[in-house]
Amino acid sequence: MKQNTISNSSKLKYRNGVIGLILNKDKRILIVQSVDYGKNEWRFPGGGIEAGELSKNALLRELLEELGTNKFEIIKKSDVVIKYDWPLEVIKKRLIDKGKTYKGQIQIQYLVNFVGNLDEIKITKKELRKIKWVSFRDLKLYFKFPGQLENARKTIEGFGL
Repeated sequence: MKQNTISNSSKLKYRNGVIGLILNKDKRILIVQSVDYGKNEWRFPGGGIEAGELSKNALLRELLEELGTNKFEIIKKSDVVIKYDWPLEVIKKRLIDKGKTYKGQIQIQYLVNFVGNLDEIKITKKELRKIKWVSFRDLKLYFKFPGQLENARKTIEGFGL
């Protein structure tokens, strides 16, 4: 049964997710490297939205889980919603690791200020390998997934940054 689900991924649903474009006081943006990513693959922090959970609350929960702090202030929700399909190998890995999988993800995005001190961030090693604060123009050096940089630029422009 699991093999049929994977081979016909068009029947799978999209996972609801949320990400934060987090700025520090120097207007640098936070990117993270997941433990299951390659050494040159990065993303904005965030994660899945649980059933019945508001996207804003999901983001704050995910940021606390990944970054070990709640020193975040949500500024604005983006009008840009990202929808993308996962590669087949990601779908298979999620099925093996978690017993369930999705076709891809639909992500709601927020602009967020980090209002704490940088030393208050304590990454969760089981989720993240490392974090980095970068300039907007340097995102092109880190965002390698198909459509990732274009989506980030569209969102950043929508926020007027």
